[in-house]
Amino acid sequence: MILDTPRQRRRAGRFLVPALITAAALIAIAVSTAGRDTRADLEYLNAIQEQSRALATRGDGLREVIPRLSRIDRTELVTLMDGMRADIAVGLQLAAEEPPSPELFAVNALYRQALESWETGVNGYGSGLLAAADDPSSTVVVDNIANALAAIRSGDRLYADLVAELDRQDVPDTVAPMPTVILMPASGELFSLSQAYVRAARAPNSGLALRPGLAVSQVVAVPEWEVDPAESVILPATETVTFNVVVSNLGNVASTATTLRLALTGGDEPVTLEENVRPLQPNALTTVSFPDFAVAPGRDYEVRVTLVGVEADVDPTDNEIAVAFTVNEGEGSG
Repeated sequence: MILDTPRQRRRAGRFLVPALITAAALIAIAVSTAGRDTRADLEYLNAIQEQSRALATRGDGLREVIPRLSRIDRTELVTLMDGMRADIAVGLQLAAEEPPSPELFAVNALYRQALESWETGVNGYGSGLLAAADDPSSTVVVDNIANALAAIRSGDRLYADLVAELDRQDVPDTVAPMPTVILMPASGELFSLSQAYVRAARAPNSGLALRPGLAVSQVVAVPEWEVDPAESVILPATETVTFNVVVSNLGNVASTATTLRLALTGGDEPVTLEENVRPLQPNALTTVSFPDFAVAPGRDYEVRVTLVGVEADVDPTDNEIAVAFTVNEGEGSG
């Protein structure tokens, strides 16, 4: 039996200790690198999860709105579709980046494909519904909406494939389960759904169509007239009267410039004046003032204010107001 001398054993020990330290350091570096990679993967997956929750909420909102399609206002639908587009755009920005590890390449590809399909579908669906309402004679909108629904359904299926991909053993687990995302507004055969949506968008009570809605809302006299108990309109004793007319846009589309005509009868000669009305945004109003008119105490008059040349108005009956009034004779007259 051969034994190393103490000097030989000490020399071997001197070589062994640095080797062990080096190996331990390499292992620590590998573990640290693996930890960083895992954290990057989890951050990436959690970003997808957060975006998916936002999209799931949008899908719920769409399914709440669509059954009311025959009654909702255009602004409600446009706001919802714009929100969906914005959330999809955020997801596409993430999907355009390379994932942190090769294990997530398939996840990235499925997520990007789902988002692209949703983007195509949401754009086509929203524009198709508005086109159907704006042009009741169009027949191509049925096909366009059906194609858009097909793209949305394809996006839903691709997202389901993404969730299945995350169940593979080599893909890191997310902090919480991925949410279910369904943007399809309803189940059923696509062409039949499209036809139903077109009918709803064109319903008489639907607010989706572009509706110019100018209206003569109020006529104000200076001096201010009053209504007596017999419901007669009385203007205080005066020799001149000024009319200020409030014009409102009650529609959902900006109006074009138009003309406001005021006709006063009851005097020696009928008097007609016209003033321009500037374009108005939806829900906006403006006041148009006319020059003074000569009147005589004790006489009966009628003022008629009319919007002239308004086309395709949602309610032509509110384009005119007529008021019959009497100028008070005042005290001591007669």
